[in-house]
Amino acid sequence: MPNQNLLIQNANIIDGTGAAARKGSLLIDGERIQAVGHAAETAAARLDNVPRFDASGLSVMPGLIDGHVHCTFDDAAGHDELFYHRRPGMAAITAVRNIRHMLTAGVTGFFDADSLFDLGVDLKEAVQSGVIEGPRMAVGGYALMTSVGGAAGRLMPDTGTMAYARMVRGKDEIVAEVRRQIKIGCDWIKVHVTGSFAHRRSEGEFVTFTVEELRTICDLAHDFGIPVAGHCRGAKAIKVACEAGFDQIIHATQMDEPALEALLKHKAFIVPALTFQANLMEFGDAIHASPVMQDIFRKEIAGSAKMFYKAFKAGVPMVCGTESGFSVTPYGDWHYREMEVFIRHLGLTPLEAISCGTRSGALALRMKDQVGTLEAGRLADLIVVDGDPSRDITVLGRRDKLRMVMLGGKSIDLTRVEPERKPMAEWRTHDFGRILTQSIVQQARGGTPVGGNESH
Repeated sequence: MPNQNLLIQNANIIDGTGAAARKGSLLIDGERIQAVGHAAETAAARLDNVPRFDASGLSVMPGLIDGHVHCTFDDAAGHDELFYHRRPGMAAITAVRNIRHMLTAGVTGFFDADSLFDLGVDLKEAVQSGVIEGPRMAVGGYALMTSVGGAAGRLMPDTGTMAYARMVRGKDEIVAEVRRQIKIGCDWIKVHVTGSFAHRRSEGEFVTFTVEELRTICDLAHDFGIPVAGHCRGAKAIKVACEAGFDQIIHATQMDEPALEALLKHKAFIVPALTFQANLMEFGDAIHASPVMQDIFRKEIAGSAKMFYKAFKAGVPMVCGTESGFSVTPYGDWHYREMEVFIRHLGLTPLEAISCGTRSGALALRMKDQVGTLEAGRLADLIVVDGDPSRDITVLGRRDKLRMVMLGGKSIDLTRVEPERKPMAEWRTHDFGRILTQSIVQQARGGTPVGGNESH
């Protein structure tokens, strides 16, 4: 049941605005924050029998907002799993579990950029209606792509749909799909502005839509009050998308000065979503990832860090997004991680990074001035943690440090044990490990040639 009133006392308050942490109290009235600091104590004194929570030694801060999630992907290891090993019904059922797992990790809101089988809209409605429990959601539908494809290259068909993508050919199909997505209730139109070819991957990603097509998408969506998000890698893509009217630029790597000027002029915000790259770069050896891929991602972060920092300091809002939904960014484990990347690799302070993961995240939810900060009148979406994230951001990644998650004034049960999850038939790609060459066998046997120990 929602708390009618609750006074959180003696807390280390990190309000999400970027201001320094301070000791004080927080008064919650129903689903909203009534007062913060001394005003909270004063207001509580006028009320009868206000429940109190002693947060001595603990920090209270806004709940995390993850600006880039794929809640239906179910920790996929690659496109072959998404394309050929997923079924609509089971994808929806597993997403229910994944969504709650995010909530109990301290995520009180997320943007589901695109989803398998257009399921995001239904999942959001289920959360809003109380059918399932989960964070606040803003959702895209199928990602719009041309026949060039996105990250999957030749695996994408030339027409129709595949997994999370809708292939569009020319203005008529673009208009029809944008209208359809708006009709069913999408909060954002997601577009793969850039894509790559396997045989030309060293050249990076290419812009796959014409300028006129991108403008058609934005003009039509904006006529209905719906913003547009673009997957953009490369300076040209960032600049073209901003000039076409895009509101959100995802990834935004390889930014240059003209691209930054376009971001500022057109007031778009960016979601670098670097957690995927950072995890593979730093921890890939634990899962036997390709050293070549690790090096590619290391260079992508290093090559973009300076311009990200410059954009942030120039006033471009920067939102934390983790790309949760893949095997290297599983749900519930890494939602703090983008803040750590912003601190370690981009040069932001912990308080600046926390603001990116809370206040700025409200932009992706389309709930600016409603969530993301601890201020009077805001919705009471917050977390209480044992530790001080403004000094050590990694405490936000430890479930044993999480003392409370509150969504709209309602405390979430963090003690409920989920049923053990077992493997599902044909859900994952079969993995026999590395390619079993004779040289690998020889190395494993200490140099003995294959068949060398056999007696004849």
